Amino acid sequence: EGRVLHVGLADGEIANRIVIVGHVQRAELLAAFLEPEEEGGKVFCLASDRGYTTYTGMFQGQRLSVVSIGMGLVMVDFFLREARQVVKGPMAVVRFGTCGVLPSTVEVGTISVAAEGSVLVQRNYAAFPLKDDHKNGNGHEGYLISAPCPSDAELTQGIVKMMTEEVGASNVVQGMNATADSFYGSQGRRDPCFPDANEDVIAEVTRRHPSMVSMEMETYMLLHLAQCASPAGSVRASAAAVNVANRQTGDVVGAERLKAMERDGGKAIMRALAAMSL
Repeated sequence: EGRVLHVGLADGEIANRIVIVGHVQRAELLAAFLEPEEEGGKVFCLASDRGYTTYTGMFQGQRLSVVSIGMGLVMVDFFLREARQVVKGPMAVVRFGTCGVLPSTVEVGTISVAAEGSVLVQRNYAAFPLKDDHKNGNGHEGYLISAPCPSDAELTQGIVKMMTEEVGASNVVQGMNATADSFYGSQGRRDPCFPDANEDVIAEVTRRHPSMVSMEMETYMLLHLAQCASPAGSVRASAAAVNVANRQTGDVVGAERLKAMERDGGKAIMRALAAMSL
């Protein structure tokens, strides 16, 4: 059928303007804003057997897709490479997820926009397993922190504008994002079953990048692939996320507030994509 291997789509089934989310219920929430492409028809929906669910329809006069992709770098890699194969012309892709926040001053239930792009925090496998004294092995650093990869400036400005209109300026936080290759080791979570030598990783990330706000597991890959796409500028990307937990204070957002910010923040991103010229 000419379908890509993991995302399961064929030519014409996904739009040039795309919101990617992690959870399928968030995709369903945002897909409710879509209208069928043909009168009397239905919004397109396809669930692949590899964890991707795609909705495609019309929003404010533009064809737009919402896709749930699951979690992690590899799921973004599968998605963008395979979507690029079945989309003709330029693409604009925004990740809208959830994240932890690093500064104690950022309240949960607000939304972070990766206006300054994202770094990548990776476990350095050459440093493990640890020596008997629980220090990193072989003289290697335990974690690698990349240089920042930028978000698309025009797309990001549109997101901030629409987000401010939908949820209010006080609920929008702009800054740097950190993408980690794990929920555990490279995000500094301690696990007595797996000595990870990660007690300083959060402090080091914020030391290098004082404007660091959020930490999650997908944004860097999206921005990186957009930067690498050929021809240059053919994929434009940005990201935002609901701040669900504060890593310093331990505060966690409530379920009702989370759903409201997912809905309103997602709508803002859809508005920004619809308003952008490709």
